[in-house]
Amino acid sequence: MHRTVRIAGLSVATVLLAGCGLQQPAPFDPGVLQEPDRSSAQQLTPAPMRPLPTTLESLPPTTQGAAQGAAPQSSGPRQATGHPAGDLPTIRLSLREIVQRSVVNSREVKVAGYDAAIAQTRVVEAQAHFDPIFFTNLKYEHQDAATAGQLIPDPADPLKNILLNVERGDIYTIEPGVKEQLPSGGQASISYQLQDSHFSPKTFEVNPYWENQLKLEFDQPLLRQFGYDVNQAKITIARNDQRVSILDFRKALEENIANIEKDYWDLVEAEQEVLIQVELLNRTMDTADVLIGRFEAGGDVSRVQTSQATASVRSREAVLIAARARLGDISDDLKRRMNDPEFPVAGEVVILASDLPLETMIQFDPKDQIDTAMENRLELGQQQLRISSADVASDVAKNNLLPKLDLQTTVGLQGLKADEGNALTQDTEDGHISYSFALQFELPIGNREARSVYRRAELQRSQAIEQYGFLVEQVSQDVKTALREVQTTWEELGARRQARFAASDSLHAIDQQEEHGEALTPTFVQLKLDSQERLADAQREEATALSSYNDAISHLERAKGTLLRYNDVVMQEDPSLH
Repeated sequence: MHRTVRIAGLSVATVLLAGCGLQQPAPFDPGVLQEPDRSSAQQLTPAPMRPLPTTLESLPPTTQGAAQGAAPQSSGPRQATGHPAGDLPTIRLSLREIVQRSVVNSREVKVAGYDAAIAQTRVVEAQAHFDPIFFTNLKYEHQDAATAGQLIPDPADPLKNILLNVERGDIYTIEPGVKEQLPSGGQASISYQLQDSHFSPKTFEVNPYWENQLKLEFDQPLLRQFGYDVNQAKITIARNDQRVSILDFRKALEENIANIEKDYWDLVEAEQEVLIQVELLNRTMDTADVLIGRFEAGGDVSRVQTSQATASVRSREAVLIAARARLGDISDDLKRRMNDPEFPVAGEVVILASDLPLETMIQFDPKDQIDTAMENRLELGQQQLRISSADVASDVAKNNLLPKLDLQTTVGLQGLKADEGNALTQDTEDGHISYSFALQFELPIGNREARSVYRRAELQRSQAIEQYGFLVEQVSQDVKTALREVQTTWEELGARRQARFAASDSLHAIDQQEEHGEALTPTFVQLKLDSQERLADAQREEATALSSYNDAISHLERAKGTLLRYNDVVMQEDPSLH
């Protein structure tokens, strides 16, 4: 039963973003990551290795009593084992199951997921620029200044004057408030200032006294840096970058699945090659048995023919060893890409394919395939996002060509009394309101910096559009190349199968000649050994062509940008990312 794998919001990336608690991460311990492979490696036993031969070693005898003239008798079965992995344990997995395990566990995919999570934090950083900020200003000021001296009325007795030749005072100020950057480009703030003042000598009727002020301030650009789009540019670009990172995550996922598909069909081919080499080796051993039997019985076979057969047996044994090694290598690569704890790379279990390769001709409509690619290729989506970011940057640069004209407004509500409570009451009941409006204007002469920045932004936008056109052509070429590969591998498969039929018929004809009494001359023996090898080569090339055909279909799906859908893998953004 097919099972769809869903990746919710780049599941890896989403989990990484759950940092609301800001917990201290655990210290890095390399031993934790190494432990599974170390444990699996402990179960491995070294393969036995034989010393190199120093003399010619004959094949095991196939007859008994030949010296006494007895009829040749087989010494027992001496066939090569047909198990693809030799003595190692194996497990068969479907392509879908391997893909699903890889999507969940692959470290390559997890690494790419971190980039999407990191990009999401940059979006939050840009948004946080507009978060309200609480502030508090604390100030203590001591005054002690000598003056030239002046007579002023005594606040305690208006009929008297006092000489003021020094001014001393202690002023305590606290001002809490909130300020916020506005999406329009301005800044608003509200604060409440409490000030306690003590002066000596007493020059005011109320001394000491409390002064309270409720202040509202608003600064707003009217030309340069004005507008929602201009001031939200960093957020827009950060979101585009985050979407690009998500598509990079998808790219890593597609690359991993594409490599798995290639490995899988290579695994099918490698297993077939092992079985073909086993069959070839057994055929060659059968031929060697006949020749050695006749030679030992004193028949029409000389040492030349037996040496030919012996050389072929040893040579084909070596090829079989290499074929089994290649099967193990591909299995290990699949285990690495899966990163499944059930199948560690260091484990001795060999993965074999359970799916049969597709042998059905599939006709693809080129226009439909190219249209699909234009709608689904991630590279085109990424470049569209980059063009969007370039548009935003260009708009910001164009806005910066304008003069700077800022409006600054302030409104204050002030109260003053001998004690704090009365000052607060006066603020609310009969406070004094003051306000101001100001305009600030700036225009750099020549405005060369802003013009240069705008020119660069326009060039970068044009460059991004040209890159998109290049990618469109690249996508079209990729699809056409993949379509041609599907057609070519299918036609090659047909030719390879015909070649295998011909090689099989040729060997069958030679076997018939032998059955009808053809003399086993060195030439005939070599012809038979060569025919056996040609059949094995034809079988191997047919298996390679079949694997290539299935791999070509996978290449086409990737060229169209539909490889994930083809393997029932669905990417789904997590709402928590927004």
